[in-house]
Amino acid sequence: MDTTSTSAPVLDEIDQRVAALREWSAAAGVSVLPPLLALGTSERVGSNWLSDTLRSVMTQHNEPFRQQLGAMHPLSAVNPYSVGLEQASPALLGSLGWHGLVEAVVAKHAPVRHMVKETNLFFTAPAVLRLFARSPVVVLSRSPVGVASSFARSGLFARWGYADRYQQMVTMTTGPRAHLAGLVPDDDPDELMALTRLIVLNTVLLAGALDEREHTRISYETAVLDRPRAWMALEHLVPYRQPNDAVAPATTGEGLFATNTTKTTLTAYLTPAQAAQVTDATATTLAAAADTMPPQVVRRAADWLAGAEHYTFDAEPPRAAPISTPPVVRPGRADVEYVHLQCLAWRNLLVTNAEFCGFLNAAHAAGLANTRRGTHLLLVPMPHERGGRVHWSPDQAAWTVSPGYGHHPVYWVTWLGAAAFAAVNSARLPTHAEAGALAAGVTTANHDYSHGDVQPAVQDRPWHGIHHAVGNLQIWCGNGPEPRFGQPVEKWIHGAAWNTPASTEEIGKHRSRHLLGASRGVGIRLVRDTPFTGPTVTELAAVAGAWIDRLDDRDRALSDLDGEILRTLQTDVRLGAHV
Repeated sequence: MDTTSTSAPVLDEIDQRVAALREWSAAAGVSVLPPLLALGTSERVGSNWLSDTLRSVMTQHNEPFRQQLGAMHPLSAVNPYSVGLEQASPALLGSLGWHGLVEAVVAKHAPVRHMVKETNLFFTAPAVLRLFARSPVVVLSRSPVGVASSFARSGLFARWGYADRYQQMVTMTTGPRAHLAGLVPDDDPDELMALTRLIVLNTVLLAGALDEREHTRISYETAVLDRPRAWMALEHLVPYRQPNDAVAPATTGEGLFATNTTKTTLTAYLTPAQAAQVTDATATTLAAAADTMPPQVVRRAADWLAGAEHYTFDAEPPRAAPISTPPVVRPGRADVEYVHLQCLAWRNLLVTNAEFCGFLNAAHAAGLANTRRGTHLLLVPMPHERGGRVHWSPDQAAWTVSPGYGHHPVYWVTWLGAAAFAAVNSARLPTHAEAGALAAGVTTANHDYSHGDVQPAVQDRPWHGIHHAVGNLQIWCGNGPEPRFGQPVEKWIHGAAWNTPASTEEIGKHRSRHLLGASRGVGIRLVRDTPFTGPTVTELAAVAGAWIDRLDDRDRALSDLDGEILRTLQTDVRLGAHV
């Protein structure tokens, strides 16, 4: 592949690698499909329902661009100074950011279609659509009245920092984007007004980005009131029969993100005055858009924002949930030990937030930064109210854990983070087959949103001394599919999590992610077999830093670039048993 020009846009490399992937796979008689893009006009539009409905037939990627890029990433939707793809130079992205972006796109092209779900892309919608130029698109919409009701019921405006988001959009509608300033005027609006304006702005921007792109749409209202009709909009994009739960999902589960509850009617928990305010703000903001946007874009956006007539209203003021709720289940006590089963020594507890926080602090002290220009290496540090429990504190110049969550298993950890933690603890990650053997006959704990989030690492009745042998979190595996056609190295995940089904088929299904992938449902389980002494954190930092420096060589296959850190670790710091 010819990428000798160091100033070539990252898009050139992605296009060339995807084209080569399609060519190589076609020569082998294999079709490679781009992912399905599910793009929401706002949050709370039913995107989790769609993900869970298609989970059995599609690998899911939940907002890898909006949420998992750091706030200072040049392409981040929350960076007030974000740039377009044409400006995403190596100098801006850095070697890790360049490599991570290329892999994030290429890895989602596969013989079985993946799904990438994104909401609130705002000004980065054109970039995401261009990164996946061949992807089919489904737009997920909901009336602002319904979105406002959902926000009010759970106090999401404050919980998810929407006041800051509004100010970000005020900042971003200056300069070349000043023609859109009328949609988000800096007049200190109240919550309902600010939320509605943000919904309309994002909807208008998405409608404009899709002006010449074929797409289909599913409204939340249709998904609730006429589920078979909603499914029909997707049938031509899904290579298998309709999932069993597409019409009538189960009626269990709880929590903010639970999507497996049956709903057949639409109620907006707003007073008539609040509903009128949302409706008026929608119309006023659309009128402001009509002054600067093409008529067909505004008409499309207005259609996507319709649906208020399907709601009945409950004037009882909603009771907002607290901004931060302490864990319901208090952690018990159990010392870390290794339990011998099936010729392996299994660590009894999933790795906790406190332990991984300590590892991050040690790595930082050794010169290995977790985040480089908005790209994360070991852990995706999400805000607490987005599920993040491990955070960088600028005041303390250290990593910290959300109060009350030190004994909870860590998630949002990348495979590299999981493997590195295992290495410095003279352990390794289990293979997919080993994890499957451990899961046989185990009663799954905490799955299908039964508790609404991950529970503490200590279980009341552990199986043979192993806490959460299956359930609470899925786990990263040490092995993965053999890289083909120059694709990135990927690693399996195994098991069931608090937010996934727990059928035998789902637990053992082969799902994989690239080395920088992360999820709110995947954590770390360690095993030991052949005794070996792992590297020190200082040694590990040196190896990882050298690997990142060598990522500038873009003429090599992605699998070679990824394989280098595995080979280097194995050669330089005695990680034979680890990799």
